[in-house]
Amino acid sequence: MAIPSRAPVPSPAPADHPVRDALLVVLLLAPLIAAGLGALVSRDLETLPFEKRRAHPWPSPFTATSVREFTSAFERAFDDRFGGRERLARLHHAIEARVFESSPVPNVLLGRNGWLYFLGEDGRALDRHFRGIAPLSLRPEAIVAELARRHDALAGRGIAYVVAIVPDKYSVYPEHLPRWISRTSSTPLERTQALLRANGRVTFVDLQRALVEEKTRRLVYYRTDSHWNFTGAATGYEAIMRAVQRALPNRLAAIAPVPWPHHVAGADFYSGDLSSFLGVPRMFREDDAAPLGKVLADQSKRCAQRVAPPSQLEAAALEIFECPRHDLPSALIWRDSMSIPLVPLVSENFRRTVWIERPRFDLSIVDSQRPDIVLEIFVERTLDHLAPMTTR
Repeated sequence: MAIPSRAPVPSPAPADHPVRDALLVVLLLAPLIAAGLGALVSRDLETLPFEKRRAHPWPSPFTATSVREFTSAFERAFDDRFGGRERLARLHHAIEARVFESSPVPNVLLGRNGWLYFLGEDGRALDRHFRGIAPLSLRPEAIVAELARRHDALAGRGIAYVVAIVPDKYSVYPEHLPRWISRTSSTPLERTQALLRANGRVTFVDLQRALVEEKTRRLVYYRTDSHWNFTGAATGYEAIMRAVQRALPNRLAAIAPVPWPHHVAGADFYSGDLSSFLGVPRMFREDDAAPLGKVLADQSKRCAQRVAPPSQLEAAALEIFECPRHDLPSALIWRDSMSIPLVPLVSENFRRTVWIERPRFDLSIVDSQRPDIVLEIFVERTLDHLAPMTTR
């Protein structure tokens, strides 16, 4: 019986493959060299725009107490500056947001239908103010007591006082939150407003009711931003100014009209701060039916014009506007970022409007300005961070 011949055995591979080995070395060293060159080029980088934080500083070998401390500090500084770092981070964020439908950052929540929600600087605002599963820094009773204290101090000076609390997006558009999120039976904002009504001393504006009503007709918050859009701000503006009219009878006969900007279909788009926080602004974009930028750019046509702050307000005043109509009252307004679109609207109703950044309510500023009315406008998630009034 014939034995079948075996297939020829290939000859052993050569011990070295110069081309292959060189290619592997290049593939290994190229990213390492690129990362090192990137860190060298960016060695003076102080802030990380993508992450909105300061970069870790390079350590000094003369101040380090140990080799381990120096190497750990060097690693942190290098990690913040190596070449291609931002591109890799953006790619990671895009994959996590789009492929896995999960937020890559702790203070942004991905809702349904392309809606994004801001969870506050510490990522717990939704838990505190909507779900009711995290403790408040300040209870509604203490909030109302502080607002009443401010009212009494201003009333003793013959100054009117109006408070407006701008609801966060989840309080106006809860239907776009993930289905697993449930709402508490009574939010801190609702409890605070109920106590303010019962107290009866502080004039406040129920913006939540006005915005929920208006949203049946028009979009009042950006889908991709933590703030209301110009339509929402205009709705809030009209409600606030009606309260000002009641607080200053016979001083404000008419509310200045809203300068509605012209919307160009297919051209006016917006990508908000939450999409920037995610690091993928091009992936989350929406139509902007009332572009705020056009209102801000049209300042020359308005009565209220920006003026330089006096020396005693240089550190506190964000903006001061004056309108040459002496029949109008004057206003001092504490505000946060939610009031940016209110500035060109509200300022038209006063001969002088001083806008002060929150959170410190300082009576010495009130005494230096002697306004006819003081307004406080702040967002819901900062409700329990109301700092005590000071007199310096």
